[in-house]
Amino acid sequence: MLHTISPQDMQEMERAFLDGTQYPSILLMEHAAQAVVDCVERYAPKGGRVLFICGGGNNGGDGCAAARIWMQRGGKADVWLLSSPAKMKGDAGTNACLLNVCGANMTILYGEAPEIPADCAAVVDALFGTGLSRALEGAALSAVQRMNESGLPVIAVDIPSGVDGATGQALGEAVHAASTVTFHRPKHGHLLFPGRALAGELIVSDIGILPEWDGAQGIEVLEREDARALLPIRARDAHKGTFGHVLLIAGSEGMAGAACLSAQAALRSGAGLVTAACCAPVRLTMQNLVPCAMAKVVCTGSALDAGAAMELYRLAQGKRALAIGPGIGTDEGAWRAISQLVVSDIPKVIDADALNLLARHKAKVGANTVLTPHPGEMARMCGAEVEEIVASPVEYAQQLSQDMDCCVLLKGATTVIARGEDVAMNVTGCDAMGTGGCGDVLTGVIAALMAQGMTPYDAARAGAYYHGIAGEDASKKHGSRAVTAWDVCDMLRIE
Repeated sequence: MLHTISPQDMQEMERAFLDGTQYPSILLMEHAAQAVVDCVERYAPKGGRVLFICGGGNNGGDGCAAARIWMQRGGKADVWLLSSPAKMKGDAGTNACLLNVCGANMTILYGEAPEIPADCAAVVDALFGTGLSRALEGAALSAVQRMNESGLPVIAVDIPSGVDGATGQALGEAVHAASTVTFHRPKHGHLLFPGRALAGELIVSDIGILPEWDGAQGIEVLEREDARALLPIRARDAHKGTFGHVLLIAGSEGMAGAACLSAQAALRSGAGLVTAACCAPVRLTMQNLVPCAMAKVVCTGSALDAGAAMELYRLAQGKRALAIGPGIGTDEGAWRAISQLVVSDIPKVIDADALNLLARHKAKVGANTVLTPHPGEMARMCGAEVEEIVASPVEYAQQLSQDMDCCVLLKGATTVIARGEDVAMNVTGCDAMGTGGCGDVLTGVIAALMAQGMTPYDAARAGAYYHGIAGEDASKKHGSRAVTAWDVCDMLRIE
């Protein structure tokens, strides 16, 4: 399993390792530089000309060492520096001076950066690392603008300059990299947008820090084997009762599709039985499109109303998991229908319209619950602006999880799952999933996994992973613009 690390924890861990082992710090820089040059070789021909743009700190030292190694491998290196080698300190200064001795073509930037040489094959961005906390200005800003205008592949050292390593936010102008070579572990900002997009292909390289010196928790990122390991074993003598019964409370007139998508996804994700509790206009559509699910009419009107509360409570008895919210509407009658179940002890997923009702009524949902808001729903629940949610998804997901004492899955191109102090990110999925109904599919997936005995946190993590993989597979099959939520549902393969 991958684990990210914060820039601060990385700095502290690296210092503890060097102090505790007396390992030469300049060797860490050498290892980092070798990894950068290995990446450069994928973009520049042997003996080709590469521009290395280096800051005055350790990131710039990595770049200077990489330029020297590129020359030692037969390449031509142009180097732009924000500071003269004599003014650079520590290992960075040592490598800058070594590079000068090796005869690199070096230019100190005092103002506007010059044009990038026409025969350069690639550019290495070694201006600033993951500790940057301010917008670029002056010569650094000019150099970044030159990189972005060049059309050349840019290899970022540790993180694209201008990106906050902790949040992924662009601090003004930032480098658009083709590849980013980071060290030891990915940083949070590599996987949170817009940093994830700006980083391009992410390469994580070992630079020699021994694993026993790394005790930072970080944020976990599930990979295929991790997701598979979370799934409960399916016994050969099992039956439909073994795999749990999901009660889905979804749909209204004009929104029957939301109920159908959730029901089909729950069946595709291994639930033994699915019952859709719905208003009368939804039943026929449900029985036609999802014949393997049962449909129970709980009210005769066009949407859930208060009169459905007693029947919903009766249907919920004995169910392993509930899925509440897709397409139910936000009228007060819908809240009165579901309010008793929202605070019940039955494992449940609360999504879509139910989240907006929950934001209005501020009920406590409890530890057996997964909330699955998108940023707009999250903003309403937290009393924040959407832009604030997008800028700090980890912090908002953790805070809501603590406030509601439940698991929160904040949807996005990078999904954040929080349960108390435990945090995970999911990076599967693609732009093809930006279509109505994909969230309803995820609701059904998570409910089915909980019905099979998984904890809310495990079901949310695994559900997000497999949901994203289904979206990727649907995109490969149909093309990103042609994918519908039903296609995503059809591609679910939870195994």
